[in-house]
Amino acid sequence: MIIPMTDDERRLTEEYLYLVPEMVKKLTTRCAYVSYDEQQDLLQAGNLALCKAAMNYDNTRPFAVYARVAIRNAIYSYWRKLQKERKYTCSMYASSEFDMEPLLVDQKTELWQEQCMNQEPIYKHLQSLEAGSCNTLRKGIHALLLQQKGYTNQEISKHYGVPMNHVRAWQSKARKYLQQDTKLYTLLS
Repeated sequence: MIIPMTDDERRLTEEYLYLVPEMVKKLTTRCAYVSYDEQQDLLQAGNLALCKAAMNYDNTRPFAVYARVAIRNAIYSYWRKLQKERKYTCSMYASSEFDMEPLLVDQKTELWQEQCMNQEPIYKHLQSLEAGSCNTLRKGIHALLLQQKGYTNQEISKHYGVPMNHVRAWQSKARKYLQQDTKLYTLLS
């Protein structure tokens, strides 16, 4: 249910409307780049906070100080919400059309070609071990390969829909199994 503002609250909001852009500017001066859209979102969050501050104001302290704190807290809450929603790694289901490897190493160098030649039999052997082993070892080897690609145990556990301690147990069993595999040992040396 939306409670309308009284005339006094509306007047108070209009009188101190200048605080919102002032606080946005003050809080974003150290940021390297704030896009126009993000700046508009911050202004909107600040304006909403100013309205809420006017509606909750109790006349015991100066309104400007109270409103500044409310606006600052609203902007911080907005940034915290953004931080929770941001994803820094791509999804396991996303296709890997864009590969960073060509950017990091020149493909024409002999060293790069030699590294690819050395790693290909290792991955083929791991895939054959993964296909021919029991379910727990298969999941463990797959989890280790995903971890090697940069995924965290938390992301892997979400992928499988199990607790993280299951993923760690699978990885432990797979490590123990792989340490005893002589063919893999010779491929790695």
